Amino acid sequence: MPREHEDWVRQLYLAHAPDLYRAARYRLQDPELAYDLTQEVFLTLLDKQAQVKHHPNPAGWLWKTLQYKLGHAFSRQAVRAKYEAGEANPDWLPAPLPATGGTLDEILPRQLPERDRQLLKMAYEEGLTYEEISRRLGIPPATCGTWLYRARQRCKHYLTLSEGGNPVEKT
Repeated sequence: MPREHEDWVRQLYLAHAPDLYRAARYRLQDPELAYDLTQEVFLTLLDKQAQVKHHPNPAGWLWKTLQYKLGHAFSRQAVRAKYEAGEANPDWLPAPLPATGGTLDEILPRQLPERDRQLLKMAYEEGLTYEEISRRLGIPPATCGTWLYRARQRCKHYLTLSEGGNPVEKT
């Protein structure tokens, strides 16, 4: 990253991170999650700095990004609360594995990408939490949750297709 970009991001961070954190902490009532979301806002800025550099209001972009991330955090909290209360949508939960006596690796569809296989094995064979998986892979927990959700969806899709590409009839 060129020095001028580093300085620009640093100035934005120093000027706006404390206020973004305070707002997130107030809304979430969770200092750790507020800190994580504030950091995610600036990671997104680093990822999209070429576009944001020419934005007419970079501070406004930061606040809008925080609002977006807060919305996702509240959605995740609502789903977690439903899950813990036993009211979760059964389609959202992974289906139980068939009792084949084989390992998860043998059960997973062979079309499934390696990253998806790795995630599903860590979650279901090793019983790791999102936080533990995210630490192991070096990604944010929210990204881990997204990747795991998509891996389950792809797995479900491939499991419902026969080798010829036709839907498998459920018995």
